[in-house]
Amino acid sequence: MKIFILVTGILELLVGSILLINPKLIQAYKSASNSLITSARMYGAAAVSIAVFALLVVLDFDNTVLHKPFLIVFGVFHFLVSLSVVISFYSKQTRDLKIAFLHSLFFILTLYFLISY
Repeated sequence: MKIFILVTGILELLVGSILLINPKLIQAYKSASNSLITSARMYGAAAVSIAVFALLVVLDFDNTVLHKPFLIVFGVFHFLVSLSVVISFYSKQTRDLKIAFLHSLFFILTLYFLISY
């Protein structure tokens, strides 16, 4: 579980930082409107926040009181991001479900750790 939290925390920190600082570095945002860039930056801020929480849990992993709240917050985050992409897909606002699949995978893994905790 510690390695999962560390790896996903680092991934969230990297992607979140890119989206927060310069979303246009990501192909999907190259020709995005200003409102989409603003939304990407807001997602980046949320991802960085989740990453900070993940890194705090890893750095103080012996403090088991943090594990369950982190897994709940992390699971909710990934479930809702996945759900929002699926809703956008069915609303014909996106054609790409890769992000939904990735966040669904993180949600399922988080759920596994939460149930087995």
